[in-house]
Amino acid sequence: MDLLLAHSEEFRTVWNEHEIGIHYNGVKRYTHPEVGALELTCQTLLDPEQSHILLVYTAVPGSESHEKLQLLSVIGPQHIVPQTLPNA
Repeated sequence: MDLLLAHSEEFRTVWNEHEIGIHYNGVKRYTHPEVGALELTCQTLLDPEQSHILLVYTAVPGSESHEKLQLLSVIGPQHIVPQTLPNA
């Protein structure tokens, strides 16, 4: 949310008018095919007048899930292929 507030004038305006509500949906657990288990906090931002819902998933800074998300931001849609060593 801080990133949206810092970079979006429209979001700041709507947020200051309290037209958006936050609902905490708790922790969600996913298994990503490249990095494995992720534990993410899910927040739902609601704008009932526009019927918009924005799901925001975050990981606790410094956690294993946070590190995995950082790795995913670098590798993008690439696949991690384990290297095999040639036979000696």
